Amino acid sequence: ETKAPAATEEGPEAEVVLPLEVTETPAPRDLIAIESLSVKGNVLKLSVRHGGGCREHRYGLAWDGRFTKTAGGEPRAELTVLHDANGDHCKRMMYKDLSFDLSTLQQAWSEKGNGDHGNLHLDFNGVPDQSAQLKF
Repeated sequence: ETKAPAATEEGPEAEVVLPLEVTETPAPRDLIAIESLSVKGNVLKLSVRHGGGCREHRYGLAWDGRFTKTAGGEPRAELTVLHDANGDHCKRMMYKDLSFDLSTLQQAWSEKGNGDHGNLHLDFNGVPDQSAQLKF
């Protein structure tokens, strides 16, 4: 009988795609800056930076469950990049590439009676110049 390799045996190229958390009051917690972002299919790729280097950090992406509209009338979802520094006060600049599954947005869009296709404007942490489009 053959066993599937454990997740810890994956090479450094193996991509871990984290889920989108749905919570009424997402809070970013510790400081984090988005260096770049892109959307491919239902996967959001973020490159982030923050201070640290002495403890393991935790990351997440949260959505409040609401669709709003941009000033131009486009459907919009506000996402919050979550960062827990775990009490790390070290000053080294850390860089991390993160991937998140956005299929929850598509599912919620359909469940709210908007059909199976859409073009959502995504904003992050309330920063206007950091946005992306999710097309499905």
